[in-house]
Amino acid sequence: MITTTLDSAALRTRLVDRLVVDGFLHEPRWRQAFRAVPREKLVDAFTVRDPYTGDLTHYDLVADPGPALTAVYGDVPLLTQRVAGVRATPSSATPARMALLLERLDAYPGHRVLEIGIGTGYLTALLSHELGSRAVTGVAGDPQLVEQVRLRLAELGYRPRLVVGRGAHGAPSTSLHDRVLAAHGLPWVPPTWLSQVRPGGIILIDLGFLLLRLSVGDNRRAIGRFIDYAASMHPRAASDLTGLPVRDILAATNRRGRIDRGPRPSYLEERPLQCLHAVVFPHVHKAIVYGDDDSVSYALTDSVSGAWARARPDGDGYVTVVHGGPRNLWSDLTGLARWWNDRGRPDPTRFGLTVAADGKHVLWLDRPDKVVTRLPIR
Repeated sequence: MITTTLDSAALRTRLVDRLVVDGFLHEPRWRQAFRAVPREKLVDAFTVRDPYTGDLTHYDLVADPGPALTAVYGDVPLLTQRVAGVRATPSSATPARMALLLERLDAYPGHRVLEIGIGTGYLTALLSHELGSRAVTGVAGDPQLVEQVRLRLAELGYRPRLVVGRGAHGAPSTSLHDRVLAAHGLPWVPPTWLSQVRPGGIILIDLGFLLLRLSVGDNRRAIGRFIDYAASMHPRAASDLTGLPVRDILAATNRRGRIDRGPRPSYLEERPLQCLHAVVFPHVHKAIVYGDDDSVSYALTDSVSGAWARARPDGDGYVTVVHGGPRNLWSDLTGLARWWNDRGRPDPTRFGLTVAADGKHVLWLDRPDKVVTRLPIR
């Protein structure tokens, strides 16, 4: 357990005050939970990544506790794992994101909650504090991480059920869950979850930078709407981007390919469209670069198909597009943009999703019978 002479309680109070002012935290019960749970007890060393440059700043609560403790209570994601010793991966989302998720989850004492991806255990601790440890189950794929989180939570007095396994498989239990919470963005809703939630139960997932709230029916079909922006795209939030850094996307598109020229829709940067694009094309990473002359360039890369595209302005509202791979990512983006514009630029909360027991996803507008497309688009 990490100990420090610095005033953790004061930093927690300051964090709660900021989340309240920024509009992420409303309910007194969750304010109390954020004040009670010491985030620094669940990490020792961590990294904060600049979302634009990808630059990493490392902190150590043992070697240099002052700056590290301050960073722990900033509204930033903490990176505590590394893949092959090279790239830091997100382990703890921003407190703003967690507050948004907790309040939209609508879980109360008596509800059984399944958390997909436990990270550092901070969100697990918040849930356990309010609902009781026996009501909370968490699943993660790394056995060492699960054991570490288990021990740290126990030191704080929390003993939820923690399971080693793939998040997409959920956590089978003799009792069905009332709520499923996926705090980290996913490209789809795994159908396995539908069989682990009681009829009338809720699945809350970050999908395409939007919060999707699904209700599970008797027939193991889930249906619901996008209810809010995820904190990473929220107008009041600090940046919480966890995709590829901008420079990596630019590097992936800096090559020779087929060349096209065409008009650039003036509304491409609209936030609702950006989120819709992330829902429809979940494996496409996108970078938007603003020039000193107010010009806007795009770079896109698909992590599944290997397709890529870059679009740079060449005057009079036109762009030169260089692209490669099995599909034209720029055409995908502009085609979706025109569809969205032709329908009056609908807000994300007008969209919903139906997930069948076999895993098929149907995106709809306003009501389930107004189908937009079936996902994923390949």
